[in-house]
Amino acid sequence: MSMNAVRANIAIIGAGLGGLTAALALQRAGLRPLVLEQAPVLGDVGAGISVTPNASKALISLGLHDGLEQHGQAVPVQEVREGATGRLLKSIDRSDVRERYGAAYYMVHRADLHAMMVAAVRANDPDAILTGQKLASLAMAADGVEMTFDNGTQRRADVLVAADGSRSLVRSQVFGADKAEFTGHVAWRFLVPAGAAPAEALAPGSRVWTGQDRSFVRYAVRGGQLINCVGLTRTGLWRGEGWSQMVSAAEMRPEFEGFMPEVMQLIAAAPGGRVNSWGLFVRPMAESFVQGPVVLLGDAAHPMLPFMGQGAAMAIEDGVVLGRCFAVSANPAEAMARYQAVRLERCRFVLEESALGADRIQQDGADNKRLARNEDSLGIFDYDPATVAI
Repeated sequence: MSMNAVRANIAIIGAGLGGLTAALALQRAGLRPLVLEQAPVLGDVGAGISVTPNASKALISLGLHDGLEQHGQAVPVQEVREGATGRLLKSIDRSDVRERYGAAYYMVHRADLHAMMVAAVRANDPDAILTGQKLASLAMAADGVEMTFDNGTQRRADVLVAADGSRSLVRSQVFGADKAEFTGHVAWRFLVPAGAAPAEALAPGSRVWTGQDRSFVRYAVRGGQLINCVGLTRTGLWRGEGWSQMVSAAEMRPEFEGFMPEVMQLIAAAPGGRVNSWGLFVRPMAESFVQGPVVLLGDAAHPMLPFMGQGAAMAIEDGVVLGRCFAVSANPAEAMARYQAVRLERCRFVLEESALGADRIQQDGADNKRLARNEDSLGIFDYDPATVAI
């Protein structure tokens, strides 16, 4: 711990990627945070996830380079193609991404990344994560936060880090509830074993097919054993929030009717004929990430739409910056003020660009100007949360 580092009792609500990043970064700062997770057992759900160079730099700064190399696949190329004809609209060579941005662009199974981070946190402190801790209520105290959990447990912390997602209980109780609005977009997600996938889907890199009000992406994870597939559609269909909802793949097929055979074959190969499907809802970014001893992180602060694949990356960036701020500050208030000053503008910018991403990608035709406004041209990958001035 540095001479100026904060000495504080810190609780983190949520053991997702953002909460675990914050835990690792705070541990690096010499602190001993406690992560409180509502699930009875750890095991992140999900499928593939993009770890873009800005997020890779954050994770590497926490000592996770070897894990990323083991579990992730570097992306050699990204393609955008017309859904109906397969015509190539844009190809992005990623072979030089390490040299350009200082870290690789990985595709990884979310559960593998989560398990790697859990292991790293527990290697530092075997008692750092408690499961079965569903927050019921909290109250501000003169010297911190008093928390009550569904199991009757009560806990106190000097600082509470809310990493509990877009439907954050902490945010609603401390900062006020914000209404969620359905965007009209529905997400579809599934994993296809490589042996059941069409041969074209085994090609390296990622491929996006685009058409009016719909897009579909596929890429390999787990060393090519699984093909991660995600569809996004703007449709009259209404669906509630939540990744765990399963529906018949027969509901998905009409949404992509007329797309290339590779897309339709992947949908047909969805295991058990079932896919995850959920509605995309928008909530405003918090006007402030800090209130008293409470600080918001990840989707609790700035819930992102998925059209630039930056939701997890922003939470990971948040966690690294928060830990660095605590490492150089004299007290929690200073650390959280530094964190907010660093993160507000960055998060607002990426959130706004992500919201505009649907209109850029989900169109017919070859208007390359719309595809030119991307993570590279916007400088999103240049950001390094491990070195940004705090």
